[in-house]
Order: sequence, then structure tokens, then C-alpha cells
Amino acid sequence: MLNVRIASLPADRQTAARDCRRCIKRRIKCDRTLPRCRKCTIREYQCPGYDAVQLKWGSGDKRVRKSSVAGPLSEELNSTLEVSNSVQNDDASRLRAIPPSSSSSSTPSSSPSLSGWEMISSEVEVRQMQSSISTATRPPPINARSLVDRFTSQSISRNLFTHFNINVCPRLTWVDQPDHPWRKVIAPLAQRSKSLGLSILSVAAAHLSFTSTNRVPTPDLNRIAISNRLRDQSLHQLNQKINLELIQEHSMIDSSILDSTLIEILATTLVLCYGEMLIPNSTDWNLHLHACRVLIERYLWRNNQSPSQRNPVVDFIIREVADIEVYRSIGAFSADQTYLAEVLRPQSIMLEGSLHTFTDLFREITVEERRRHAAFSNFQQEQQALTLSRSLATFSSSDLPSPPDMASWRAKIELAYARASTDTARIVTAQGATTQKWMAAIVRAVYHATLIYAYQTLASSAEVAAEVDASMPSLWAELELLTTGPTHSFSHDIFVPLFIAGTESWGDEARQELVESRFQELMTKMGIWCNITVLKFLKGFWVTKEYHRVGGWVSYARITEAENGPFFVF
Repeated sequence: MLNVRIASLPADRQTAARDCRRCIKRRIKCDRTLPRCRKCTIREYQCPGYDAVQLKWGSGDKRVRKSSVAGPLSEELNSTLEVSNSVQNDDASRLRAIPPSSSSSSTPSSSPSLSGWEMISSEVEVRQMQSSISTATRPPPINARSLVDRFTSQSISRNLFTHFNINVCPRLTWVDQPDHPWRKVIAPLAQRSKSLGLSILSVAAAHLSFTSTNRVPTPDLNRIAISNRLRDQSLHQLNQKINLELIQEHSMIDSSILDSTLIEILATTLVLCYGEMLIPNSTDWNLHLHACRVLIERYLWRNNQSPSQRNPVVDFIIREVADIEVYRSIGAFSADQTYLAEVLRPQSIMLEGSLHTFTDLFREITVEERRRHAAFSNFQQEQQALTLSRSLATFSSSDLPSPPDMASWRAKIELAYARASTDTARIVTAQGATTQKWMAAIVRAVYHATLIYAYQTLASSAEVAAEVDASMPSLWAELELLTTGPTHSFSHDIFVPLFIAGTESWGDEARQELVESRFQELMTKMGIWCNITVLKFLKGFWVTKEYHRVGGWVSYARITEAENGPFFVF
């Protein structure tokens, strides 16, 4: 018979403070090994994990009803899904968008009030509680347990939704505002969509699990279990919607209904993509990103609309997918570098301004670098073929791409800087002197980072050396201002400038330690753990001396991508 002797286990292993629920139920001594109990693992059981507080609902009648002593985590999750599903079906006509509240002072973006489905579920519970009290002075334990479980699940859902609006939404945009599309567009849609609502709750739980422990990167096991369960339920609902979309494709259903289903699928997929970006070392975000692209192309093919006629939800999602693709492409050299062309630039008024001008420039610079490298590679291959065939008479240097006009690139970057400065100053004008100072420093840091990136990837060796010498001191000065002291609501905007600074720290160990510590601190506080791939890339580059030259990281990244994989800075 399989068994685990606790005395034979390593003394220095990580252990939980309490037994797992399965060992408690089996009435055996748990070895408490993290992340899962070995006594469960050796018997191929799924270890349910360790609760910080273990509640035993209905313990008074457990001899009569054994099923009443269930794990609180699974009960809360089941109740959460039950309530949201029943409210979705029975009270859909009463759901409505809740405008952002202005009462919160903890962050520039305030938390919205209870969403419609949460308010309805609260009313349902009040009616049930009143009914229970009126029919019996002391309800049976199983009824009391059900009420408490459902109330607890509603509280968990409400807290997760609030956390998403206050702490996650600001991390998904350059400059957060109370009427940002995540609140103005996506939140109302989530009230009508089970798959989208569950995905939002899953992302909030994942973000909480990695930002509440202050350990790098150790998650809160209970919260990550909740996140995984919600994510799986969201994927289940999403698959049902996809099947419905395929079935209805050739039907006579109104096109607006078809679009509604497709938009719901697209929004859910985008949220799931962001959710995977919050989990260290996860690459599933790339799968969801590809799905977003396919769905956008399907929507545009079906509707064939110009940007000014598109649904605002689609307009916003296209912009979000564009941003992710731009920053993914910086560290991906062998992957498909095609874009959604002009559809990546929706004309919706709600997306004007801020720092998206720099995002578009990063896209243009990266596309040009990949084009020039492909041209040089083709030229070299043709030259080798001609040399082998001894037909050098057909060789022509006109096949080489002409040197880039760095003056025109600088002019574009200067124009982007002027526009971003004006737009962000207008946005934060009422948020106090400190916030205005921080935002101005971020714009300057992104400006210098864009300038250095353009020269690193496009300019000649002499030009890039001169530009790095001129711009790096200014970039370091802005980063010193932005990373000294407590993190700010805009601190997530520092990752890209910090990465560019790290690419030119190959000869300075003190600067390398500074970049690494700032990356670790920002990832821990902001919860955007996809950037851990950037830090791993920089550390590998710093110890590979044959690439230690100005702009040498580009060659190192291209050559080592097959072995180390791409990195993703966001």
C-alpha cells in the first residue's frame, strides 16, 4: 500500500500551516508539503490546497448529512457561478451600466458601484433570507449554510470586480481615467456576458494572488486556485459561444445579434490574454492574442466597415490588440511580423491622445528594422549564390536598402513627444502638482527610449554611438526620479524605458543591479509578470561579452531567440 513517511521527507521543504482538506476528510496526518500534499499526489488525488482559515459548515448535523462538510473554497466558487448564471438568465432585462464613482481617493481612477447583476443577486438573497426567517424561527443548519455561502460568494465576486476596476484597469493603459473604455465599454458588456464576467473575475484573482504576498514571484495559493477555477469556467462558456457563432454563421439571424456574439467572444479572449500576462513564465497570452487577431479579421470580413462606422467595443479591442502586438514584436524576430494594417488605428474619439503616438512609432521602427534585415539577408544569400556560380557580372549593390534617413525619424519622434506632452498635461491638469510632475517625467523617459530604440535598430554604428551618449544620461535621470520612493499609479509605464536603459548597461554592473532591482520591484507591485522574460533576456545579454557594443542587444536577441525564446516587454 502506498504511503508517505513524514520523517523521511526533507526537513527544509516548504510546508503549510494547516493540513489539506482531503487529508482532514480522510482523517490522516497531512505532510503539508507545498504546493500540494504528497499523500494526495502519491495516490493520484487532486490536492485541494491549504486554507488559511478552515470553516466547517453545518458541523452540528454532519453525522446525518456528510455532504455538508465540504471545502469552503469549492463551495464558494460553485455558489458564485450559480448565482451569476441564475441572475444572468432571470434578470437580464434589469442589467444596466453603472457609472464610475468619484468617492474613491486611493487612486486617480475610482471604483464603480456594484454592477447590475451583483445588485440583483443581493436583492435575491435578501428576499430568500426574509422568506427563511418568516417560515421558521430557527432554520435548519443546511439552509443557514447555503445562505452564508451565497452571501460570501457574492462578497468575493464584488471584491474581485472592484479590484479589477481599481487595480488592474490602470495597468492596462498608459494613462488611466474614470471614463476609460475598460469601465465605459467593457464593464457594461460584462454585465450581460457570463464568459466575460468570469474572465474579469479570474484576472482580478490572478492579479491579487501575485501582488498580495510581496514575494517574488510566489502566489497566494488560495487566490490562484480561485483564479484557475474562474478561468476554466470562462473558457467553458467561451467554447459554448464559439460553437453558437459557428452554428449561426449561415442562418437568417439578424446581423446585429451575430455581431453581439462575436464581440462577446472577442472581449472575453482579450481579457484572458491579459490574465495570462499577469502570470510569471506563462506563454498562453500569445495563443489568446492570435485568437483575438483571427476574431478581429472575422468581424471585419463580415461587416466590411470603415473605422468610423465600427462598434465602439470593437474599436477599443482593436486598439488594445494593436498595443500588445507592438510590444510583443520588439522581442520576437522569427515570428510573423505582419499587422492588422490600418485597422490598428481606429478613429474613435475615446482613443485619441496620450502616449499611443509612441506606440505607433515603436511599431513603425520595428517593421522597418525587420524589413531592412530581411533585405540584407536576401542580398547576402544572392551574393553567395552568385559567387558559387561565378556570375559576379550580375551583382548589383542597388539591391541593398538605402541608408535610413535618421533626421526624418527624429522629426517623427519629436512630433510624438510634443503631442504626448500636450495630451497628458490636459488629462492630469486637475490631479495635483506631484502627478503632473510624474506624468511629464514619464513622457520624457518614453521619448528618450523611443529615440534610442530607433537609432539602435536603424542607424549606423557611428550614429547610434553618438545618440546613446547624448540621450542615455537624460533617460537615466528620468528613471531615477520615477523609481525613487513609493510606486505611483503610472509606474507601470516605466517598463519600456527601463528595458531600453538595460540594453545599454552591458558594461556597468552597478547599473545592471539597479535595472534588475527596479524590474523586480515593479513586477511585484504592479503584477505585470510577463516582463520577467525581459529581465531574463537582459541578464543573459549582460554576461555574453561578444555582443557588448552599442545596440548589440538586437543581434544577441535575434541569434538566441531559437534557444531562449522571445521576450515580451509591456
